[in-house]
Amino acid sequence: MTACFAAMEFKTCACNCVFCFIDQNPEGMRDNVYVKDEDHRLSFLYGNYITLTSLGRNGMRRILEQKMTPLYVSVHATDVDVRTRMLGIRKRHDIVAILSELAAGGITIHTQIVLCPGWNDGEILLKSIRELYGLFPGVASLAIVPVGLTAHRDDLPHLDPVTPEIAAWTIDLVEQWQQTARREHDDTFVYLSDEFYLSAKRDLPPVDDYGDLSQLDNGIGLTASLREDWTLDIEDHLASGSAPTAPITILTGHSAASAFDRHMGEIFANDRLPAVEIRPVDNGHYGRSVTVAGLLTGRDVRRALDALPGGPPRDVCLPPRMFNSDDLTLDDLTLADIGSGFPHRLHVPPEEGFVDFWRGIG
Repeated sequence: MTACFAAMEFKTCACNCVFCFIDQNPEGMRDNVYVKDEDHRLSFLYGNYITLTSLGRNGMRRILEQKMTPLYVSVHATDVDVRTRMLGIRKRHDIVAILSELAAGGITIHTQIVLCPGWNDGEILLKSIRELYGLFPGVASLAIVPVGLTAHRDDLPHLDPVTPEIAAWTIDLVEQWQQTARREHDDTFVYLSDEFYLSAKRDLPPVDDYGDLSQLDNGIGLTASLREDWTLDIEDHLASGSAPTAPITILTGHSAASAFDRHMGEIFANDRLPAVEIRPVDNGHYGRSVTVAGLLTGRDVRRALDALPGGPPRDVCLPPRMFNSDDLTLDDLTLADIGSGFPHRLHVPPEEGFVDFWRGIG
């Protein structure tokens, strides 16, 4: 007899978060772009962030009995009233009590706060950091990321962006808690996404300050990690006489382009290396306020290719994060679709091993 297994139907989110990025998607995209995941199994398996608002006692029991660790939890605020309003729910959940029970049961939790000025910044943010830090090491880390706002917010609550001033204030606050955590536990605990440092024009922390990079997919330590890896790789290639020889053009989001200019320019400023041109791409799909590379579409890149100066064909590198596991962009274009009609050679290099990939071009 052949065993049959039913497909795992994942749980969807019943929250109506004021900052939900999925609600800010334009119409006409593929169906799975609009799915709101709230499944603790996928949090355990893939690191998806969940709010735990749909967990219930049975779900809690299953997590504890099956030792589903680590989990990734969107907290946003530990203040019950603030969190209830931000999540757009009726039932009040004491997230600190829930996380305490999970931690006491041996579950490691990585947490996240989407910072929304006027909602969960200031004293509310201070309270959240303090109360989550009080659950260390069960709550192993806290990532703070700025709210993402697209041009498609019709009929959604008004939200303000994280300004350079708010970014600078948040960095100062977080650095105080990082110093406390390192002194008391030899662990940084609370981390800011790279956007805060770029917005405030502050230097990034060294990669060692990001610990085991457990929040890398949240943009936590990404620039510092790549900077260290690429620096070492280039030094090795230059020392061995095997440095890249082909000039390249890198098309990426404005945030990554800013990170290149501020934090990585010196890596490539070497007479023994070919020219590297970084060109930021405007996001016409979500609006210019969305600057991360992973949310660029194929049509955004085609417009950028069309704007390149004339001359011989170029080797053009695109960010791997703009493609899904099926090698499709958000607007369902393949790499061949993007390059169709242009003379340039398009590449999607890996983030790790980029220098080796670059060396193979030409």
